[in-house]
Amino acid sequence: MLTLIMRLVGVGWYVALSITGGSLLGRWLDIYFGTKPVLTFIGLALGLTLAVTGMLRMLRAILVHSYKPASRAKHNQTSKRT
Repeated sequence: MLTLIMRLVGVGWYVALSITGGSLLGRWLDIYFGTKPVLTFIGLALGLTLAVTGMLRMLRAILVHSYKPASRAKHNQTSKRT
């Protein structure tokens, strides 16, 4: 259970850092090139896209890893008896 909680906390950190990183990179590029809000919004959009796709992949992996179907457990118990 603790492992699952730690993985979910890791997903949260990934999402937060992706969005923050994209925004900060866009802001820095805006200051460097003098294109005030444009690159900040592009960086934010890229950070959000990266966060959502990464979050979905991580959550799918967590669910597949932690999912134990009840029907298989019953099938394994009955097959061991015979």
